[in-house]
Amino acid sequence: MRYLIPILFLVFNFMAFPAVAQAEKYTCPMHPHYVADRPGTCPICGMDLVALETDEKADNRASDKMDKGQSPTRTVVTIDPETIQNTGVRSENAQMASFGTLVRSYGDVAENVRLQFDISARVEGWVEELKTQAVGDNVKTGDMLFKLYSPALISAQQDYVSALQTGIAGRIDSAFKRLVSLGMQKRAVEEIRSSRKPFKSVPYYAEIDGLISAINVREGSFAKPGMNLMTLQNYDSVWVDVSVAEQDIPFITKQTIAKVSLPALGMTDQAASIDYIYPTIDRGTRTGRIRLVLQNAEGKLLPGAYADVEFETGVKRRLSIPSDAILKSKDGDFVVVALGLGRFEPRRILSGLRYKGRTEVLEGLSEGDEIVVSGQFLIDSESALRESFRKMERMQMPLSLLEVSSDQLAMIDHLVDAAVYIQQELVSDRTPRTNMIMPAITLGDHLMPVFRGTKLQFVLQDAEAALKKAQNNVTDKEWQQTLNALVVALKPWLLGGKPNHYESKGLKLYMAHGLERYWLQLEDEAMNPYGAGHPMQVEWPDKVEAEAPKMNEMPQGGAHANH
Repeated sequence: MRYLIPILFLVFNFMAFPAVAQAEKYTCPMHPHYVADRPGTCPICGMDLVALETDEKADNRASDKMDKGQSPTRTVVTIDPETIQNTGVRSENAQMASFGTLVRSYGDVAENVRLQFDISARVEGWVEELKTQAVGDNVKTGDMLFKLYSPALISAQQDYVSALQTGIAGRIDSAFKRLVSLGMQKRAVEEIRSSRKPFKSVPYYAEIDGLISAINVREGSFAKPGMNLMTLQNYDSVWVDVSVAEQDIPFITKQTIAKVSLPALGMTDQAASIDYIYPTIDRGTRTGRIRLVLQNAEGKLLPGAYADVEFETGVKRRLSIPSDAILKSKDGDFVVVALGLGRFEPRRILSGLRYKGRTEVLEGLSEGDEIVVSGQFLIDSESALRESFRKMERMQMPLSLLEVSSDQLAMIDHLVDAAVYIQQELVSDRTPRTNMIMPAITLGDHLMPVFRGTKLQFVLQDAEAALKKAQNNVTDKEWQQTLNALVVALKPWLLGGKPNHYESKGLKLYMAHGLERYWLQLEDEAMNPYGAGHPMQVEWPDKVEAEAPKMNEMPQGGAHANH
């Protein structure tokens, strides 16, 4: 058997892409729906017309994108400088910035126990001259807090004074250590050393600046050994106990940057250092704890206050743009790139991390690219509108005007070969083999990116769908249905695309009258693969009309009985 082109020969290497024969057109920047064939002014607003991008340029750019594995961008638009100024277009360059992933949590302000000072009784005695009466009183370093009358301290002081009078160093040191061990502060001991007189009631002084956070005695109270008399708390820095989700704990180290905000106080982004990461997880809440140290020089941060906390992890240099510059669509993220001289191009990008109003750009931009930040919606809308007009013009173009290279035509002919092969097998009472039509099924991967947006796109899609469905065929009836679907899909191309090419190859198109089913063959004598219906040959048109025949429309007077 002979075919138009050997069915097993498939040309996969093709370099040429179709170019659409189209004259240069011009449009108005303010009214993109107005398109003219020559330069001039807009009849609506009087602005000078600008050149509209041709389909050939757009197709070549789209083809280049496909070769690089990228998605094609929208149409480049040119806008008058005065219009740019009036619309308030503002741009910014894509630039490198250091940021990482944000881990957000919450915490509570707590006292920094490292800045806490407790005064406890080590001997029995009575509290006298209590200077601070309530919790919250402010004290400064060196302020006297109270005096303690204790017989034990009086006896120890007398021993110390006696030791000082003897001048024996060992005895003096021993007496000094005894006073300290009984809870007497070094400042009071120094006063005894200077005056050589013991205190009747021993004074106790504040050793830090702060507030009285606890007071457990009143004037005249009896103190017992081990009793906590008073607690002082300094608030120059505070702790923030933060609860962090279990899955986020591994990403946080002591070097991680932490920012604390207190909404109630109007404080935002206060820098804090990580003091301690607790090694346990709460079984009930499935959270870990992290302790931060936050400076509190003004004393506004009070224990118990609520805090919002952000940890910035994975900080590194990233290419970024303002998040407001990104346009969202069903196809992904887009930005409008300023190309200079009033030219703008909406370009698809791959977004990454978002941080503080900026977004990382993984693909689609380079450092220094000028991105439109304000007014990009108007530019993108105009680009999309012109793109729609371009696609409409391309879609309306007759199949006969498409320029198809010899390699691409050979690939399309494999679909015709598949129809001829199925017809030959059916008339020979043989079941077609699916492996013989497999090469034709893969053609769409090579041709579709090139002819997308033209009438040939639908021919290729319908033909490929018919062949893919045939992969599960078993009966002759199923193969007859595949043959008809394939030929019906190819008919607009056969009659409206390259009819002279197929006529020169001796190909014939038939219809089974009464069944309205079609087939292709190379033999001179009609060989009906459907077993019913009168064979009627569809003649090749002498001249291809501007519009190709519709899929299921047979030319008037185009068929005759083949006796």
